[in-house]
Amino acid sequence: MKGQKKLLQHQADSVAKKNPDSQSHLSDQASIFQTTIVGYGRYGKNYIGTKYAKNGYFWEIVSIVDPVINSSLFADSILGKNKPQTYLFQSFSQWHDNYFKHLNNQQKARQVIEIALKPELVDEQLMLYIEAGVKHFILPKPVVINKQKMLQIAEIIHKYEIKAAVASQWYYSDFPKFIKREIQKFIKEKKQKLSLTSSNHSSIPNLYKVEIDFSKENGLAYTTDPPLLELSHALQLLSSIGIIDFNNYLSLPEVSGTNTFVNAIYQAENIQDKIYVRSNIDMRPNPAIKKEYPLWDIQERRLKIYFDEDNTQPNIEVDFWMKFDYSGDFALRPGKLIIRDDDNFNNQEQLILNIVDDQLLNMNLKIYAAFQQNFVDFQNDQNILSLERYLPIGQQIMLVQNLWKSLQ
Repeated sequence: MKGQKKLLQHQADSVAKKNPDSQSHLSDQASIFQTTIVGYGRYGKNYIGTKYAKNGYFWEIVSIVDPVINSSLFADSILGKNKPQTYLFQSFSQWHDNYFKHLNNQQKARQVIEIALKPELVDEQLMLYIEAGVKHFILPKPVVINKQKMLQIAEIIHKYEIKAAVASQWYYSDFPKFIKREIQKFIKEKKQKLSLTSSNHSSIPNLYKVEIDFSKENGLAYTTDPPLLELSHALQLLSSIGIIDFNNYLSLPEVSGTNTFVNAIYQAENIQDKIYVRSNIDMRPNPAIKKEYPLWDIQERRLKIYFDEDNTQPNIEVDFWMKFDYSGDFALRPGKLIIRDDDNFNNQEQLILNIVDDQLLNMNLKIYAAFQQNFVDFQNDQNILSLERYLPIGQQIMLVQNLWKSLQ
């Protein structure tokens, strides 16, 4: 394309350097997608970026779009070390003018945009790439900051047959399904009624109380409201495990909190007491845990399920906090599933299972496999958290956010 190389030379406002048509990562192989990450902050750099650094999958990273990205910052990341040929752009217009518009139609049809931005920034950026003609998106939870914008985006995605998956990693994990089976097995062994109750809110019957806490140390660095940071993990797990079905939950939760934490309490017919959800973005960790992991920002990601009112400890307790090394390849701290049978063992016997689940890699594998499908099959694929399928949880987060803000 005449004049193209001149566009891609070093410029004051751009760090793009190469002609896309000359690169092997623009292969026309039918199974490979070319991916651009929009936003290279904590999540883009330290989490999902490490998965895109891997070879041999359905994706091939081609570019980063971030207003402060430069070669030295990128080179200091796992993705930058493994994929130094990646184009770096500081805006959508640079990406479009120096990369996207030079692709042929077949190449354009294989582009994926992974948006790794805070929810208040997603709407505007998403629309830019949709208008450019991109058909595949991976969106961050909780996607946007209000219900109206979420519904507008869902309508546009449906109208233009855009495949949009929400990056809520617990939806794609098999671990919640395993927990659900263990709960049902526990109930069956205790000779409790296993069939569904009259509640439409859940597929897990006859629990006494559920508590879930997703909190983190130094979460204030994200400059995100408590309901929009960690709450989505907690609600997704409650849904995936089968404790509550937000598709049919019509009651208002009891919401309380401050500028650093939010509490949400749900009443469901299958729970004798209630479901207690807590998220603190300025957690003060236990000194013993901080001593054990002095260089880490400590996280509390714990689910407690009580079957009887008299239980002093939860019958099932799950520690979801798994910590991987800088490369994202090795688990430094596994999660744990603890099952206690106090009736038989008087709290002296418990089963402890260590859990290692590379949720982000598994999520990517499922999403990119689904991108191979047509729009209708993608929307109907139960393995994928499409935006349409995410709406009940997304709207619940917006509801909690609005109730929380009214208290501030």
